[in-house]
Amino acid sequence: MISESLEEIGRVKLPKVSQIGIVVPEIGKAVYYFSKFLNINRWFRSKTASNDATFKGESFSLELDIALAFSGGMEIELIQMLTDRECIYSDIMKRQGGGLHHIGTMVRGFDKKLDQMKAAGIGVIQSGVIKTVGGAVTKYAYMDTVSTCGIISEIIESKLVGIPVFHNNFMMHVGRLTGDIDLIPLPEA
Repeated sequence: MISESLEEIGRVKLPKVSQIGIVVPEIGKAVYYFSKFLNINRWFRSKTASNDATFKGESFSLELDIALAFSGGMEIELIQMLTDRECIYSDIMKRQGGGLHHIGTMVRGFDKKLDQMKAAGIGVIQSGVIKTVGGAVTKYAYMDTVSTCGIISEIIESKLVGIPVFHNNFMMHVGRLTGDIDLIPLPEA
């Protein structure tokens, strides 16, 4: 039975992990800390216009502060909840005040990849669509891989003017030009 489910999962063929998501109690302090700890000198803030989410079958608007940075090719995503709403981030905040939350991978053909994962028996914990003020659209789904992998997995697809884009330093600077991203100023040491 386990070998059959592993065979199904193997057919999904996700790209390499490109993101580490961390839930934090206060984004400003976390950006400062991770800047020093990981030697990251450039952080970006997503300028979210809307974040329509579905969690446990209920749809709602989710308010978050999201900061992004890169260490090598890995995106570090810091997430701060701005409301007390129950969602995928609230449990880790209640249990331990935040922490390592998920690993993410950027995909093309989001809907097809999500269908493949569901067909492999991987359930969706939370999904949604984030729209930024400059017009970028990101679809995401947090997959229930905790019992098999020990951590939540996320699939992500971002598009700018309908064109799939991957998250990297260059695209963050493009996002600054389109109004989707702000550079977070770091305090002088």
